[in-house]
Amino acid sequence: MIRDTRSIRASTLVALVASIPLTTLGVTARAGAWDPVEKIAGTRPVIVQVSRRSRIYFPLSAKGPLSIDVEGPARLRVVSRAQVSAGVTTPVTYSIRASAGGKMLGETRTESSPAPDARRKDGKGVLCKSRALLVEVPPGRHAITISAGGAAPLLVRILVASPRRAPQARMVSLTPVEARRSLTVVEAERMIPYYATRRGAPVRFRVVGPTTLEITSRLDFDATMRGAQRYRLAFRIDTAIVREESFTTTKAAAATYSEAKDRVPSKLDRVVLAIGEGVHDLSVELVAPKSGTAQIHARIPQPSVGNEE
Repeated sequence: MIRDTRSIRASTLVALVASIPLTTLGVTARAGAWDPVEKIAGTRPVIVQVSRRSRIYFPLSAKGPLSIDVEGPARLRVVSRAQVSAGVTTPVTYSIRASAGGKMLGETRTESSPAPDARRKDGKGVLCKSRALLVEVPPGRHAITISAGGAAPLLVRILVASPRRAPQARMVSLTPVEARRSLTVVEAERMIPYYATRRGAPVRFRVVGPTTLEITSRLDFDATMRGAQRYRLAFRIDTAIVREESFTTTKAAAATYSEAKDRVPSKLDRVVLAIGEGVHDLSVELVAPKSGTAQIHARIPQPSVGNEE
């Protein structure tokens, strides 16, 4: 067990611990990567096999819209396939719309014919070729409604991605105002400070918005832990929990802790939060497993300085 009685407290709001191009920190592949939505409350998913690869879709019809919560800024991609009866060869016409708070974010009107390489795993019906709707989700948390028009029943695959940053975008690390201890992750000759959280002992930051906060996390692996491990983080802004995220991870192949030889960091996971205007207290807490420890690193886009128009 690691023991460290040092208490890390800082009165400074932002410490420029690192000012490194995004492309050098090993998370570029995640920026803009598409993550599929795998669960929607009250809706049973349908497994679709496309060229022998399984994909998760959800049923959608003119009478049955879908709703998901999305943290912006982000991009939302809705891949749709019409379902037709066996023997149908004529194209099917339909529309897909995404809206939030009564405002339309995007809409597509399209037609599609039966696909030779896609089928439902349960063998029901015939699926048409895929069509896609891509929309931009503004900053903040939004309840996105996905609705359909047309007579044909549809299946939709929903994917969410954070927006890509410019290749030269620079980020600065935040030093927490409170954390139980600090560990340095060494990977590919880079040294990056992380801060520990466990159940009942969150890492706390103070952030000035509006901005986008990028949080990378790693689970501590000790000698008793084998294979994939699950953990869950809770994110609180001021007094409200705004998000909980669960991750499944394994040991990092090329990362170590410089100060702790009896622990190994996991591969990194990443969450992006939109921070509203003003000064906010942000806390990140490991809520599961009960006896585990995770490491947190937080960054924001480098504030601009000097006179600007």
